[in-house]
This record gives sequence, structure tokens and C-alpha cells, in this order.
Amino acid sequence: MARRFPYPRAAALLTVVSLLLLAAGIVEASPAARPAASDQLTVTVGDVLAFTLSTDEVTPGDNVTLTIVQTSSDLAHTFTLSSVQGLTFTASNTSADLLTFVAEHKPLVNFTIPAGQATYTTSFTAPPYGLYAYFCLVPGHFPSMYGLLGSGEHGSSGGVSTGPGAPVFIIGGTIAGLVVLALVLGFVVGRRRGSSDEMPPERLGYPETPGGPKPPTP
Repeated sequence: MARRFPYPRAAALLTVVSLLLLAAGIVEASPAARPAASDQLTVTVGDVLAFTLSTDEVTPGDNVTLTIVQTSSDLAHTFTLSSVQGLTFTASNTSADLLTFVAEHKPLVNFTIPAGQATYTTSFTAPPYGLYAYFCLVPGHFPSMYGLLGSGEHGSSGGVSTGPGAPVFIIGGTIAGLVVLALVLGFVVGRRRGSSDEMPPERLGYPETPGGPKPPTP
């Protein structure tokens, strides 16, 4: 005798209801994994020692199509993108330091840009969230050719700061100190002048202090 499953009608009814809800959009199917999107990044280099980026931000995990536009006929460059998140360089670093760093930490991009006007295309996968340094390895081109590419956040296309904030801070502090000194001197001088110009008590309507000077005896 064939075996029967319990409640065949209830199971069939549940299946029909589920299909109707799915068709109506009340029940959603499991979302499929998001396919990697594609970002576009254009980097322009030339006779001026600077990188010009079309954007300073990419999306983590996206496939980034990198287009490099060389406008100089005389200067060669590299576009080297660090794979280390959050690492920044200072003006005290040299091209030799960068070469050592690249040898120890394989970069996401290390593209050599020959002299001569041309356009090149390569690609890379956008790294996890954070800031990633990019620079030129040609001696003398760093720190001018330096910046931070943001993955999931805004980066900075400016060069390495050589410390203009320090002189400004020192000047500002000196000015503030002079202002304070002027206020203190003004207060002290004002008090001394006020004491010499002070009116005697009798002019103010008060009796003279008993201990004051007495007229000479005839």
C-alpha cells in the first residue's frame, strides 16, 4: 500500500499562498550577491610635478578602470598606489624611502609612465575602506607628486604639507603674546597714572584722614 504524507491539502494550500505572496511582492526572495561595480579614475600627469585626479574617491570592492593621460614629452613618471591603509608620508621622506617601502609592500598599482604624450589604461580592485597614498617614484618628484585616494571616503589630491601651520602658529602665538603684554602694561600704567591724578578726599566730600599732615605750629 502506498504511503501517504499527512495533510497533503494543507501543504498544497501553503505552497499556493507562498507563491501568491511572492508574486505580490510581500515576501522577497533572498537577495543575490551584488556584482562588483565599475569605477572610473583618470589621472593626468605632465610637465608640472603634480597629479590631477578625476575623483579622489572609489568604492571598496569595485573594479576600477584607471586611465593615465601623459601630456609631457620630456618627463617620465610613475603612478604608484599604496596597498597599506592609513599610511602617510612626510616631506622628510625621500624617493629612496618610497622605493624601500614599495619593495616591502606590494602596491595596488605601480604603473610606469614613459615620457611622450600618450594615454594608458589599467585596472585594479578598490581596497577596503580607508585612505591610500599615491606618489611618483622618480627621484625629485616627491613630495610634489603625492596624494591620498579614498576608498569609501574622500581623499586628498594635495601634496605633502611642508609645515606651513607651524610658522602660522608661531606668528599667531607671538601676536597673541604681544596683545596680552600690551593689555598688562596698559593696566599697570593706567593704575599708576590714576593714583597720581586721584582727587584728595576733601574734594570728594570726605573728611581728611586723621593721620594726614598737620599745619606747622607758630
